[in-house]
Amino acid sequence: MTKKAIIITLVSLGVAGAGIFGGIKAYQNYQKNNLTAEVQLVSNISSYVGENGMSSSGIVTNDFSQDVYILDEKTITEVFVEEGQSVKAGDPLISYDMTMSHLELEMKELDVSANSNRMEAAKRQLEKLKNTKPVAPRPDPVQEPEIPDVPVIPEVPEIPDVPAPEPQKNGDAYNYIDRGAKPNAGKGTEEDPYVYLCMPECYVLGDFINSLKENKKKPIYVSLEIHKDNVLTGRLLTAWEIGGDHGFPHMAEDSRWLVRTRSQLLQEEEPELPETEEEPELPEIEEPELPEQPEGYTAEELAKLIKEKEQEIRDLDLQQRKEELELAQMKKISDDGVVKAEINGVVKNLAEKDNLPTDGSPFLTVAGSEGLYVSGYLSELQLEDIKAGQIVYANSWESGRSFEATITEISKYPEDTYNAWGDGNPNVSYYPYTAYIEDTEGLQNGEYVDLTMNAMMGAEQANGIYIEKAYVRDEDGRKYVLKAGEDNRLTKQYVKTGKTYWGYTVEIVEGLTMEDRIAFPYGKTAKEGIKVKETE
Repeated sequence: MTKKAIIITLVSLGVAGAGIFGGIKAYQNYQKNNLTAEVQLVSNISSYVGENGMSSSGIVTNDFSQDVYILDEKTITEVFVEEGQSVKAGDPLISYDMTMSHLELEMKELDVSANSNRMEAAKRQLEKLKNTKPVAPRPDPVQEPEIPDVPVIPEVPEIPDVPAPEPQKNGDAYNYIDRGAKPNAGKGTEEDPYVYLCMPECYVLGDFINSLKENKKKPIYVSLEIHKDNVLTGRLLTAWEIGGDHGFPHMAEDSRWLVRTRSQLLQEEEPELPETEEEPELPEIEEPELPEQPEGYTAEELAKLIKEKEQEIRDLDLQQRKEELELAQMKKISDDGVVKAEINGVVKNLAEKDNLPTDGSPFLTVAGSEGLYVSGYLSELQLEDIKAGQIVYANSWESGRSFEATITEISKYPEDTYNAWGDGNPNVSYYPYTAYIEDTEGLQNGEYVDLTMNAMMGAEQANGIYIEKAYVRDEDGRKYVLKAGEDNRLTKQYVKTGKTYWGYTVEIVEGLTMEDRIAFPYGKTAKEGIKVKETE
């Protein structure tokens, strides 16, 4: 073949290639103009997602009640109700003397904070134990050699321990009071005696009692007092009043008098110790060499320590919940000291203000009288979001009718046995709650109902977009959907995704609205530029 022929051949191939390319392009244009892709409104395919959804069942009843117990160290100033009186939620029941409430509230807050710190420290220790690598098992212990018989050593009587010098004070409270002790309060007069705060086993020396009557013209009066928790603000447990004119005889200077019993403490004589014989020499015993022990914990030791630490955290968590519950009760009455009814009902079992129960029973009970109550369960994952006032829905097993109920109380403590189910972690704890059904027409006491929380999600979650993962494709790590543009042709729309639910539903955080129309992004019509048609 000549050079000229080669050139002609190449030109011919180029013309043919251009013709093929033009045919492909024409076919693609034909497809775009004649194929149509079905699109749907995002609002029609977006799913309802209740991340913390929870259902349970219960029995409706009208015997729900509120028990009012008397707080420790509190004095009732007024009782606003009478036996058999009907009350509504929010009505005052009793009021407390709030003189020391601010200090008590601060102390309880300190208790809650201290317990929380202990729990956080225990959690850090647990995390450290879980991240600790176990060492190799320790070698077997060496068998101890036989010890030869030794001569009998005569018994030596026990020598009593000599106590260390006792401090005069523990904080503000005295362990003993002598002539130089300073009073905690008072002026030393008969109307306002000097007050000495005493520990429960505090004693007074005779030289102190003698000093009270040294001034014949102006006798000194004192009150030796023991208070709860060893603070003057605690409840007074006992007091011993002594004055310069009380006729006490002259006491031995070193005599000791117990404040609690007002009786003399006798000095204990030290026992005489018998002479001891010289101890016989013991034969020397060769100790075997012990194998080196690896530093750290074996797997078995770690497992035991982790188990103990987890139990400690559970105990601290339970204590924290109790402390927080007491703190919440104190905060409820911290302003005016008034305890209010939490339910509608009738006052029953009302005790007397001056004769408080000592057997652990409540001061009064408010028994439900209107509407019906039902109990359900919450997952511990819901405690931050669900509060009193939340609406739940009760569906009757007998009639199939639905009733609205309002949560009135959520327990601070989980229950080991429960009748609840839902999505999420199956290993969480469940907390009982009580809900009040006001409109009970068609519902009878004792009926079984199913309880659901369709309205428990937040506004952002309720208005979110949740579509099947199949509608979302990936391109070099970027997510996109095929959306109908303003010209009614498909276009790529890049989106930002959030959480995935149940493995097949994905949250769309950015890039789509409920009014957008999207197509299924697979098949021959799933291409940019394809005409769209809306379908149900």
